[in-house]
Amino acid sequence: MGRKEREFEQRKREILEAALRLFSQKGYKATSMREIAKESEFAVGTLYSFFPNKRRLYEEIVLEKAREISKRVTSVFDEGLDPLATLKRLVEVKIATLHAYSDFIRLYYSVLWEARFGVKETLSEGVLALYEEYLAKLERVFAEGVDKGIFKDRSPRFYSLAFEGMMNALIQESIHQGFQFSSEEAIELFLGSVLREDGP
Repeated sequence: MGRKEREFEQRKREILEAALRLFSQKGYKATSMREIAKESEFAVGTLYSFFPNKRRLYEEIVLEKAREISKRVTSVFDEGLDPLATLKRLVEVKIATLHAYSDFIRLYYSVLWEARFGVKETLSEGVLALYEEYLAKLERVFAEGVDKGIFKDRSPRFYSLAFEGMMNALIQESIHQGFQFSSEEAIELFLGSVLREDGP
């Protein structure tokens, strides 16, 4: 990469970081492109030379951070753990990711809320693809658990959506209300409803 390309990427990075700070503090709707330009110390015209509008800037932040988070979370599926250990590890990683990406996650959930959870309208195709890839891997964990007699014989998709719904609700409450929970509490609550009483 040449000097000009490096300078371009550095400026773009500074704009994205400034936008994320403002979006997470004030909310997406309340933040203007002029404010982002001021925060990033660029002229408004310069900002528009990188991003045609605020929506496009936001989508780039979401896709970039979603890729980073997806890489962290889906790495759990490559650890070769059994279904129970995988779920426990997944909860641990999700909680650690919540803390590592708190500004972005606060922004992300606030925009989803503003959209009244119209997820498919709010998320770009790239983010949806990452999410579906994650869900497919999670389904395989539950399918293995059902096959081995660890979990009750129900749909792996149902289990995956229920698991994600619980985790997302806990994460939102943690972000907006400061609710504290441990990985042990979360996994114990979830497993209480899916484990077979007679064991495998």
